[in-house]
Amino acid sequence: MVVADLSVATSSGVGADVAPAPGPVRAVLPGTVDVAIVGAGCSGLAAAVRLAEAEAAADVDAGVDAARTPSVLVLEGRSTPDPRSWCAWDDGSDPLAEARSASWDRWDVRTDRGTSTGSDPAHPYVLVRAADRRSAADRRISAGRRDTGGTVHIVDGAAVSAIVRTDDGCVVTSRLGTVRARQVLDARGPRCPDHVGAGRVLLHQRFVGQWVTADRPVFDTSTVTLMDFTGQDSAGPVRFVYVLPVSPTEALVESTLFTQDAADPFDHEAHVAGYVGRRWGLGPDEWRVVDEERGCIPMTDAPAQPDVRWSAAAAVVGTTRPSSGYGFARSNRHSAVVAQHLAAGTAVPPFVDGWRTRFLDAVFLRFLRDRPEQAAEAFRRLFALPGPLVVRFLSERSGPIDELRIVLALQKRPFLAALVRTVRDTVVRTRSRS
Repeated sequence: MVVADLSVATSSGVGADVAPAPGPVRAVLPGTVDVAIVGAGCSGLAAAVRLAEAEAAADVDAGVDAARTPSVLVLEGRSTPDPRSWCAWDDGSDPLAEARSASWDRWDVRTDRGTSTGSDPAHPYVLVRAADRRSAADRRISAGRRDTGGTVHIVDGAAVSAIVRTDDGCVVTSRLGTVRARQVLDARGPRCPDHVGAGRVLLHQRFVGQWVTADRPVFDTSTVTLMDFTGQDSAGPVRFVYVLPVSPTEALVESTLFTQDAADPFDHEAHVAGYVGRRWGLGPDEWRVVDEERGCIPMTDAPAQPDVRWSAAAAVVGTTRPSSGYGFARSNRHSAVVAQHLAAGTAVPPFVDGWRTRFLDAVFLRFLRDRPEQAAEAFRRLFALPGPLVVRFLSERSGPIDELRIVLALQKRPFLAALVRTVRDTVVRTRSRS
């Protein structure tokens, strides 16, 4: 990370003038780099660390010319710590595994009809806070520079406003200046689109997560609550509460909504407050919010599209699974492919799911859109299956037999209707293109 220096001119004499401390020194961007990465979030840091590790490996490998390793500049728009968090079942793909903030071997899904509990000790559910991941990446990259003189750097406060294609690469314009790059990677993540084409589904997974501190120990740190649908009216869009208990007195309590309404008028803060009082019996003066994160994750079967304003950049889009919103482990896995192509100077391939995954997700999205009142029961039935089976399915490691077991466990009539609707939409789209 490029850190600005603060200096103060001082004198020890009586009555000596003391010059005022200047503000932070503005980072100076290099004129040219091989690779510019826009965004130091999940995908951007993973790609940068993998490129740094490839550089270190090249330095010690006598058969590889270290001079060929690319110079990498990561341009992060934020100048303050990133408040976001990411979660996934650990599949061994995270290049920054030491940044794990917490993990759990047990999880549950709660509904008014019952609670489903699962466990897969071989693949625990992990929490990674963005600030912890950034610190780990800084340490890893700084160590690489000390050991090998590496050329991977991260600059904060460098929001990118334009990327323009040139004959020999791209020109990237940021708040801190302009840099030329042979390749540019847009790693800022998916944006919720305003609309999708006919025959496609678009739901907005909108959430507000509040980090809560309680005055007394009420949180069960053995179990993550993935979804709690209890005590609410089943009418309207799918909504639930998600709980990550990191200590007996600290937890992330998140209100989540799957909605077709991009404006999302739902009061997430009131939803969290009501839940905290109802589930743990905490009065308003017994807990407080110490941090907050909010966002929107697109849930759609439409092909992922990069931001047209930065069409000159290769984009890491499409790693978020449409039916669940999970994308952390998927982006970690894809970052190995991304880094390989960036190092070689070749085109970065998009992340593409297999046809079975795409089809099952399309069916499930239509079910969520058309039958939101039955979503709680569907998730309860899914997570009532053996934990390793569920984790294989959610981490794209399932086979046809696993997927058949899941299909047979869910409600038959609404999913059959969603299947018919999916096939019909596919036929209509195919005919319209011919």
